[in-house]
Amino acid sequence: MKNYRWKYLAVLLIVAFVAVIASGCGSSTGSKDTVKVGVILPLTGSEAMFGEMEKNSFEMAYEELKAAGKTTIGGKEIQLMYEDDQGKQDVAKSATEKLVNQNKVAMLSGGYSSACTNVIAGSAQTMNTPFLIVTGSSDAITKQGWSYVFRGTAAPASKYTIAFWDMLEKVVKPQNVAIIYENTDFGSSSSKGFREECVKRGINVVFDQAYEHGALDFKPMLANLRSTNPDMIFATSYVMDASMIVKQMKELDFNTKLFVGNGAGYTMPEFYENAKEASDFVASTTLWVPNVAWPGASDYFNKYKQKFGKEPDYHGAQAYATMYVIADALGRAKDMTNTSIQQSLKQTDLKTIMGPIKFEDWEGYTNQNKPNTYVVQWQKGKLDVIWPENVKSANYVYPVPKWNER
Repeated sequence: MKNYRWKYLAVLLIVAFVAVIASGCGSSTGSKDTVKVGVILPLTGSEAMFGEMEKNSFEMAYEELKAAGKTTIGGKEIQLMYEDDQGKQDVAKSATEKLVNQNKVAMLSGGYSSACTNVIAGSAQTMNTPFLIVTGSSDAITKQGWSYVFRGTAAPASKYTIAFWDMLEKVVKPQNVAIIYENTDFGSSSSKGFREECVKRGINVVFDQAYEHGALDFKPMLANLRSTNPDMIFATSYVMDASMIVKQMKELDFNTKLFVGNGAGYTMPEFYENAKEASDFVASTTLWVPNVAWPGASDYFNKYKQKFGKEPDYHGAQAYATMYVIADALGRAKDMTNTSIQQSLKQTDLKTIMGPIKFEDWEGYTNQNKPNTYVVQWQKGKLDVIWPENVKSANYVYPVPKWNER
């Protein structure tokens, strides 16, 4: 009887072990009926306005793709599974592990802040899970040779300024500049690239300072900055910092020939809503504008505005285009294993509202698309394209009028 019981227990253990192994082998497909895609965004916290725009844009693209029959892969429906990283690195890491280990997603996407994106990317690489970045732009993310990490709609932070340097060379021609930036991965990476380019071009950097992200009083820094009398200020800030900086410049009657933001907060509708008239003539680099020549760009902009009552900026366009890249890559993959999806992403050649998407290796970057960039300027509450001139929606204003002359 004892031998029988031991044999019976042994059989049960073997059956249980086989079941565990089988469930692990099926993790790449998510389930029998769906192909799960994990999307990690800041849906609460200080960055939630960006996460909300990107989630809305993912959903818009998904609905369009579904109507066209492009969300069904081999009889299985793509299922988007959202996780909120709250703009915190530890939460982003936990969300990544949950989606991969518990939800058994076939691939990951999302990533807003560079800090959280870097954590997601590192974890995805360790777990051999394809990760398609939406926004996180720190140069370092795609400079680590990670084979499972892809960045298509987002430019490396130091490359946001490609169009802007052309405008500087032909129009602004500054003798000296000031650099201010938030002490985040994105801020540091952006300022580093701009600083190095200034050195190459012989432009004198008279002020170069990081500030605490989320600060309330920028006046001491601005007072020190004003004493250096720069021709131009180059700033990297998220939306609330950006609004506060230009409002306090107005309060201090601090004038400069041109103030340029490096994307991020300076292109958001909330920037104008918070800064009001202080936003006038503030310029910014950007990765996308609704009147760009890429097919579908203006349609996306108009549909988003109609559906959500707000105007999207390049962050929303990034998410919208990313969803199309995901559907395209999954549709071409031989199967839903991690290696097949990785290979399919690597072979991407797709035209989107952000321009052509190809994942290439260049200048030390791995699986990095080459970006298109623009310069925009706030004029009377409207964000106009001022450079390149062949796509401009308004003439640039330079040098900008002094505060007491507006």
